[in-house]
Amino acid sequence: MLLAQEPLYTAITFRRERDCVGSVNAGEASHPQIAYPGEIQFITISGKTGRTSRKCRFEPAKFAVYSTLFVRGCASRQHQEAYKREQGTMRGVVHNTRIAKPAIGSLLLSLILIAGCGGSRSIDQEPIPTPASAIIKGRTLGGQFPVSGAQIQLYAAGSSGYGVSAQPLLSPAITSDSNGDFTFTASDYTCPSSTVPTYLVATGGDPGLGSNNPYISLMAALGPCGELSSLSFINMNEVTTVASVWALAPFLGPGAQVGTSSTNAQGLTNAFANFNSLVDISNGTSPGTSAPTGALLPTAKIYTLADILASCINSSGSTACDALFSAAMPPSGSLPTDTIGAALDIARNPSNNVAALFALVAPQSPFQPGLGLAPNDWTIAITFNGGGLDLPASIAIDALGNVWAANFCGSNSPCSSATELSSTGQPLSSSSGFTDGTLWENYGLAIDIHGSVWVTNQQTTSVNGGQGSVSELNSSGQVGSAFYGGGIYFPVAVATDTDGSIWTANQGDSTASKLSNTGSAISASGGWGTPGQLAGPDAVAIDANHNAWFANGSDSPGSVVSISPNGGTISVIASGGDAPSGIATDQIGISTSASKGHVWVANYSSSSISELELNNNGTVTVVSSDLTGGGIKHPNGIAVDGSGNVWVANWEGETLTELQGASGASPGQPLSPASGFGADANLHEPYGIALDSSGNIWVSNFGSDTITQFLGTATPVTTPLIGPPQVP
Repeated sequence: MLLAQEPLYTAITFRRERDCVGSVNAGEASHPQIAYPGEIQFITISGKTGRTSRKCRFEPAKFAVYSTLFVRGCASRQHQEAYKREQGTMRGVVHNTRIAKPAIGSLLLSLILIAGCGGSRSIDQEPIPTPASAIIKGRTLGGQFPVSGAQIQLYAAGSSGYGVSAQPLLSPAITSDSNGDFTFTASDYTCPSSTVPTYLVATGGDPGLGSNNPYISLMAALGPCGELSSLSFINMNEVTTVASVWALAPFLGPGAQVGTSSTNAQGLTNAFANFNSLVDISNGTSPGTSAPTGALLPTAKIYTLADILASCINSSGSTACDALFSAAMPPSGSLPTDTIGAALDIARNPSNNVAALFALVAPQSPFQPGLGLAPNDWTIAITFNGGGLDLPASIAIDALGNVWAANFCGSNSPCSSATELSSTGQPLSSSSGFTDGTLWENYGLAIDIHGSVWVTNQQTTSVNGGQGSVSELNSSGQVGSAFYGGGIYFPVAVATDTDGSIWTANQGDSTASKLSNTGSAISASGGWGTPGQLAGPDAVAIDANHNAWFANGSDSPGSVVSISPNGGTISVIASGGDAPSGIATDQIGISTSASKGHVWVANYSSSSISELELNNNGTVTVVSSDLTGGGIKHPNGIAVDGSGNVWVANWEGETLTELQGASGASPGQPLSPASGFGADANLHEPYGIALDSSGNIWVSNFGSDTITQFLGTATPVTTPLIGPPQVP
């Protein structure tokens, strides 16, 4: 009797409660696994009154099953047959269920697997190991079919640089058997430390065509080395490869080397956690088990990317892989040499050859459902809600990678709050956010050197005559004191400096305020700035010399203002554009003494970006005042990543723009497509933008009460952002 391959079945549906012996509620049981012949342990049971962890004993004489004929390649899903056995009252439909190798009484479960248009093969399924087992089992699959003879290596991520120095832990490497299965035990490897992240790579092997395909390279991010024995099953396929590469892209180098710097272990740890949001490693499907409730994941795009890799993996190599490598090759790079390399090139150049890559998807692709049309780009974004998000504006990332947002709320009474999400988007604040009833109309938010969160209140209930304040929250979200000295007057933006000071942009009377880390006033009682200098400042950023830069949101043509640390020097620079709304600084040129860095300005009304260079003699050069393209459309938030590239949140365009940074050959040149990145990423009136130490981009969606995370798209930065961005 032919028995089902592990990932090909996924659920059993019982139509009546009485169909399930033991009074398990009617509904759908997702991802069942054999406990022992004759009994199935259901991981989840959905339905009107579904419950979890209940057992349903099969009575073969009362069971009818439908098994689907899968045909690989050109005939997949076109040939279907049902084998039906009706005895008694029990009827169920088997979809992608793990079936135990031993026969279950007279239960007939059969599957004919047809490779290509001619050959056939069958696969036996071994029982899934229990989480407590020290034996680690898995399977290498290509397009849902086993890859035999693949060389499998377990790696510990390196810590001496990005994309280098990964340590192989298995000596020798193990080989997948004829069913694609592999097994190793805890005695086969030694962990460099219990916390070091680990991952598997499978190279080469026969995808069922009778010959080795040397271009196959599959990957699965596993997590801390000390927790490997808790893995129930590792299903390594194209989906786990896509999830691994996109989540780990900033840390991934040639030869599938994963590594980070000695000072960015947190960023790598968080990147591994993001993998588990994208994919369930036990069955190789998306979404993952750790994706927060209500999160919107691009499963169809992930499956389409997996199908693109499958075009090479499920072949003998040569022609099919040449087509993939040619389409994936970066504009100024070299051809990738395996499927992980191709995936990495796509992840790092998400708008390159989109149509050509999409054309590689077979008409009957192995992963469904996929995209019906080619996407705008290949970025992978997850959108989160919860934690009290309510018209979120500015956002910032703390040292752990958690995301903080200021919620404007917009009610006529104080209802604003701060939201905290984990690095994987799980709400850490309650459904009403962090508040004490005094936060009101919160636009600005920043985190200081001690981990405290500073939030601007554009209005106040009792203090400062109702004219605003800035509140300090501790790292647990507890709201502390509200400060309003130093001329604070309807503040809308805040930034922190490496010296511990706090700067605010006061829109009410067009001034700037500076506070110490304890909240005491440094600036004068009326703030700094006079009419004709600051004009409705919307944003503030700090440069490497502790100067504060303000975007004059009310100016047309646009201007920015620089204020020295002691407020003694205030300079107005005509930056061009119209109605500047966002501002960011970098440190490009400082290390070589070529300059003192740059200032980048998002001009909302003119839909452009300005670049200013800070010269060593103290003067400022406006390099460009009208950078356009790449999807720039009424930009608001702006940030600089660890490579110096500039990222822009387009309020009206509802996309992201990437521009080449000041150190590039063509500063300001668009790197995003004409419509921007993320046209399918559920952005809605994107307001704030922040980068983290994993290379993820976070965007607040003012119009939909959500936050969107773009995975592995940027170069990591040290968090929290204090002054110009630093490479961790």
